[in-house]
Amino acid sequence: MKYPPLLKKITLWILGEQESSIITPDRMRKEYLVRFLVILFPVILATISLDILRGPDVFTVTRIGSSLSVALCLILLKLNLYEAAIPVLFFGGTLSVAAAIIPSALYEATSGALMPLAALVFFAAIVLIGLYSDKLRCALGLLFIAIAFDILELLFNQHLTPAVLNARLGVIILHVLALGINTFLRHYFERLTQIAEARRIMNRHLEKLIADTRQDSLDRLASLTHDLRSPITSIMGVQALLAATELTEEQKQYVDILSRSNKLMFDLVQSILEPETQDIADIDNKDTLAQLVDRALSSHQMVAQAKGLSVSITIPKTIPRPDMPKIEYIRIMENLMDNAIKYTNEGGITISAKKKQDDTKQYIILTVSDTGQGISLERLNEIKQGTVSPDPHFSTSHGLGLSGAIEKISRAGGSMDITSTPGKGTTITLILPI
Repeated sequence: MKYPPLLKKITLWILGEQESSIITPDRMRKEYLVRFLVILFPVILATISLDILRGPDVFTVTRIGSSLSVALCLILLKLNLYEAAIPVLFFGGTLSVAAAIIPSALYEATSGALMPLAALVFFAAIVLIGLYSDKLRCALGLLFIAIAFDILELLFNQHLTPAVLNARLGVIILHVLALGINTFLRHYFERLTQIAEARRIMNRHLEKLIADTRQDSLDRLASLTHDLRSPITSIMGVQALLAATELTEEQKQYVDILSRSNKLMFDLVQSILEPETQDIADIDNKDTLAQLVDRALSSHQMVAQAKGLSVSITIPKTIPRPDMPKIEYIRIMENLMDNAIKYTNEGGITISAKKKQDDTKQYIILTVSDTGQGISLERLNEIKQGTVSPDPHFSTSHGLGLSGAIEKISRAGGSMDITSTPGKGTTITLILPI
């Protein structure tokens, strides 16, 4: 249920911030009580003002006493004295009604009007205090006041008849029945509180279990990446020794590609093992977009040339790197180039980039085009929606890689657009913030 913002602010001001994001039954009943009293208080004050204008009567005593009880209850709730606030509210209200019995007995007309209201107030008070207090003595105290009120009304009644006597005895039985309902509500709320506490304990244990499982997974991943780093370091050492030998220019080119690939793999493993260190390295790195693309595609260019495909890269050296982790960008470019080579049997691959600026931000627009087999409209929609299944004609999935790239670019604040014509080729456009 939605409440007016002002009422929510007043409730929060009186009760304070709740300790947890999950609302408890105790917090819920306090909020309902405060909202009801905040609405009730000005209504009572308005009726007192009307009484003053038209002349006070015996009901004015009840209204003044009830308003004082409500105000004092809200003050005690603000002071976090809940155990005192509830008796003040209920006992104050019922005693205000009882206080009107003496003047009402002097006026037969008002006496007859007040009695049914008093019986109803006592019944409601005995029942409702079971929701807000787990103390049986509070309910017994209200029952005592109600029965005393009924007896006093009989004593002051100047027209006592058997019918009136039977009616008052029925009211007394009704008040005793209210005590039974009160007992049921107290036990019901107690069980509800126990269930809420059990749920809280269960959630705490579940959170601990999830945290332990996550930590165990991180430990296993750290162990795996550590084991991977050792052989990669050995390969890099052998590659360095190979580079120190007499090599032809072509062999030096191959060794340089091997060195870059080893460094990329080492950085990837390092980013998994120590992500914070990798983030710092990304911040300090001054690579341009052309350098990152060259690092990502150097080995793939050799594969494309071996397949008889032309590779054209047109990227101005003045364009800075995109605002995203270096490793992620390199992996995206490798994925796009790998797909372009895999799905292109003749023709070539063209990669170009330019910088664009709007009113507040700068962007990189990078395009990767190929003359391959293209992507069908149905599969293209699956890729964009992230519901693609693996391609049955190839060992790796074209669509799954593109879906992953779309997700990573979206997290970086960019976008990726794919246009394709089956049998003619595919063009992928990346828009990345700088």
